[in-house]
Amino acid sequence: MKYPARPPVSSLLLRTLPLLAACVTLLTDAAPSWAQEVTFDPEARLAELGIVLPEPPNPVANYVNGVQAGNLIFLAGKGPLRSDGTEVRGKLGRDLTIEEGYEAARITAINQLAVLKAMLGDLSRVVRVVKVLGMVNADPQFVDQPAVINGFSDLIVEVFGERGRHARAAVGMATLPRGQAVEIEMIVEVAPETAVRSAGGGEPLELTYFGAAGWRISDGNVVVLVDPWPSRLKYGGGGHPDDDRPDFARSDLAWSDTTLIDTLIPEADFILVQHGHFDHLGDVPYIARKTGASVIGTETVIMILRAYGVPEEQLYAVHGGEDYQFDGFSVRVVPGLHSALNDKHYHDTRRYDTRTPLEAPLRIDQFIEGGALSFLARFDRHTVLTMGSMNFIEREFQGLEPDILLAGINGSRLGLYDYDRRLLTATGFPPVVLPTHWDNFRLPYGFSQQDNVERNLLPFIETAQRVSPQSTVITPVHLEPILVR
Repeated sequence: MKYPARPPVSSLLLRTLPLLAACVTLLTDAAPSWAQEVTFDPEARLAELGIVLPEPPNPVANYVNGVQAGNLIFLAGKGPLRSDGTEVRGKLGRDLTIEEGYEAARITAINQLAVLKAMLGDLSRVVRVVKVLGMVNADPQFVDQPAVINGFSDLIVEVFGERGRHARAAVGMATLPRGQAVEIEMIVEVAPETAVRSAGGGEPLELTYFGAAGWRISDGNVVVLVDPWPSRLKYGGGGHPDDDRPDFARSDLAWSDTTLIDTLIPEADFILVQHGHFDHLGDVPYIARKTGASVIGTETVIMILRAYGVPEEQLYAVHGGEDYQFDGFSVRVVPGLHSALNDKHYHDTRRYDTRTPLEAPLRIDQFIEGGALSFLARFDRHTVLTMGSMNFIEREFQGLEPDILLAGINGSRLGLYDYDRRLLTATGFPPVVLPTHWDNFRLPYGFSQQDNVERNLLPFIETAQRVSPQSTVITPVHLEPILVR
């Protein structure tokens, strides 16, 4: 098989960019046209939009603007109060056009953001906008309530990006207080102050999700990659009919999207590889040679990297149980288990060692598991426990007590007994939990992951709220940095 120069992306980008528009800035000049620099700063986004938040409108009766219960904030209904103190009043379909109603809803969104800002101090604490209830003062014959409430929803997504996409109801009302055009409620999930994602105040730990089990983690001094695989090739089935990139069979030669990797990963000090499957290790040979990063993995992983010409001084073969101190960073190697795949029939004893003849490039199916690991990565002020599969050895996790857990939560965990509760208990109920390996990793960035959110993420979040209410579960969005103070 010939290596493609790169996947055809022009038509893919036309579909992808609208989905990423709120959180992506395209690079220019020498950078390729599909290069992406991703940021998440809602308050900077407000400034770009020219929006100055007013003082929160005061309640007009015996209630408060918002109530926080656990990690959720329930905002009272607000209306379209302008900055000059006047309101947008009237009935849609009789006194006001859809466009005027849309603007009224947008004004209401600004007022709700003002309430959130006053309650939180920093809008970067918003993890997810969960639910919006939009009420429209409408003529009985008016049926375009959703078009009106879009004024609210569109601004929320402009400000928060993918975290702003929410469930919603848009309904008509016979009347509203003072004849205002709309009244809108909102429910928001927030992170505690210990998990704020914003640019200022000290040196937070920055974590960026590449998808599958891949992460970039940095405390400003050291850059650590975990199972980085940005290429996300469409291989072995499981793709999407709108993805017009080439199909790869497992018997095809492995290939990496070096253009995309160069855009997303300019540097790295360490690469932690949790096992040798292609969606974990496939891009590591190129990244290791490009960055000179030290790579820690099983002997199988190291043998594959040697075949690709990664210099020996970069390679650390481990078994599990090692605890290494480096300059400004330490890592404990934790023995693990792979996921319970194939209705719990999955078990692979194959290993590569110094007697195994390997010649690069390898086929995709030559990237074998080779044993599974987790890592306890210790940074200046945070300890991160990584997972590369949906399984673990309970006794190996006990006593580690990380403050950040990258929790493997794809559907294969459901084949294990009481997985979610046992995982959170064994790890000491971590303050911050970031789900990992929950997405369809054969889809390129920008394609909807809603099915996997509903199937994998939401049930885990529900269990975590019950079992470990003190933990904050943050849903990662591909390529959006998360800052943990």
